[in-house]
Amino acid sequence: MAWRIAMDATEATLSASTSPDPLFTLPSLDGAFYLRPGGGLAGFALRLPLPARRGEPQDLWWEAADLDREGRAWLRLGQHEVCRAVSVLCAEIPGERPYEKIVLETAFSSWSLRLPGVPLLRPRRLTLRLFTELRPAESTPDLPR
Repeated sequence: MAWRIAMDATEATLSASTSPDPLFTLPSLDGAFYLRPGGGLAGFALRLPLPARRGEPQDLWWEAADLDREGRAWLRLGQHEVCRAVSVLCAEIPGERPYEKIVLETAFSSWSLRLPGVPLLRPRRLTLRLFTELRPAESTPDLPR
């Protein structure tokens, strides 16, 4: 079965532990989720565009493989990268239109990636969260020839 990321049910935020409000609510994402035959999440590769100042990298890459064994994900921004634990919730939601609900979360130090818009004066614990749904891709009718 083919799946698609439901962008209308997707939200990614980057928050600092010192504030209840997110630093960024990321407007979109590109990438893929890898599901095991039983429906469990095996891994993902996501590109999250960040607001950037001129000359700075704009894309935050968040990737993981073999989540059921390692439970770790890589975050990469330009030349900086960090590997941290990632919590994963992947649940099949039954119904007339079943879907997979995915929630990902990882925490890291602000010094590790030097994100744009985050002051470097003192390190902060940052949390990246993603809520999304994978829905079955609807088949398209054959086009006339």
